Amino acid sequence: MNQNNDDINDLNTPCVLVLDSVVRNNCIRMNERASSLGVNIRPHMKTHKTIEIGKYQFEGNRNSNKSRGIIVSTLSEGKFFSKEFKDILYATPIAPNKVRDAYQLHLSIDRLNVMFDNIEHLKAMVDYAINNPNEFQKKWSVFLKIDCGYHRAGADPKLQSTTDLVELIVNGDYKQYFQFQGIYSHSGHSYKCQTPTDIKKLAMEEARVTGDYGKKLRSLGYTVDTVSIGSTPVCSHLPDDLLKEYGVNEIHPGNYTFYDQMQYELGNCKLEDIGVHVLATIVSIYPERNELLIDAGSLALSSDPGCTHLRDLKVINNFGIVHNDINLRIVAPSQEVSKIQSTDQSPIDFSKYKIGSKIRIIPNHSCLTAAMFSDYHVINKDNQIINSFKPNKHW
Repeated sequence: MNQNNDDINDLNTPCVLVLDSVVRNNCIRMNERASSLGVNIRPHMKTHKTIEIGKYQFEGNRNSNKSRGIIVSTLSEGKFFSKEFKDILYATPIAPNKVRDAYQLHLSIDRLNVMFDNIEHLKAMVDYAINNPNEFQKKWSVFLKIDCGYHRAGADPKLQSTTDLVELIVNGDYKQYFQFQGIYSHSGHSYKCQTPTDIKKLAMEEARVTGDYGKKLRSLGYTVDTVSIGSTPVCSHLPDDLLKEYGVNEIHPGNYTFYDQMQYELGNCKLEDIGVHVLATIVSIYPERNELLIDAGSLALSSDPGCTHLRDLKVINNFGIVHNDINLRIVAPSQEVSKIQSTDQSPIDFSKYKIGSKIRIIPNHSCLTAAMFSDYHVINKDNQIINSFKPNKHW
């Protein structure tokens, strides 16, 4: 829905502001990096959950196979994005109760790629095919998720049982039910790194683990079309020889569309690259305590404390910072309100921050923050509202 260049100061708060040119530039820059490495990019939709920004993620994209493959975190997202995108990867190992809905979505588009890391996932999909022979019209399209060191999800590539899963669906009893697409890893532990140098080392390690397993499968005679790695920190510090040396041919970042304070603190972006702010109103001031109170609490900003491992213990409480005055930080979010203090305990200039005035917050974790809202106000460089995007909600 287009707006008539309304001023953000007229908005009800709290609300989300999406900085249009910043987000588009973030997308273009990541696409250019993938192109320079000779690898494809399969962007994640989970941060923004909007069709419009999903399209932004392919501006300047030069995927060698010309695909517009995407990743989603929920089947609800999959259905939502299927209006625009026809090659979708569902990034969570498939639960048995979601198999029917996943297959129906698979039938409605070119392919819904399903993730597995356990034989039970395969059994659930095969059981569906056997029990619904009239509905089973095309093979499941699947990726094997492997553990590159994060230890959240993924099969261990060092175990023979992991390769046995591939054998089962390529040459074994389940081969008539599956089309094996490749392998996928996620380096969520990159958010615990201390420095950009540490992230670069982790990027090489993920590329080595995942790439080597792809090479192993190929040496055993399996076709592995896609070897995919990533997280936004890792995709911000990829090795230059990703394809030639490591054999990785796809990356899958997500948070880079918006970035956030965590990405800034980790050294993955600049402050001016952060593409989402929360607009709030100052509801009271407390000069005697050197504090402000705003109408954006945990239900607007989330309660994610961010990269606490990077901060001085004296300023460990930090749930967001003030745009254009990063010395001011959220220290105590309640459900609907938050307190703001100065990081270095210097006096706040209360002449700038009056009751009723608006204030913009850079969130710690933009994925969680954006998920709190049912619409985004899109603004231009002049802080005028130029559009409104509605994200997918629910599961």
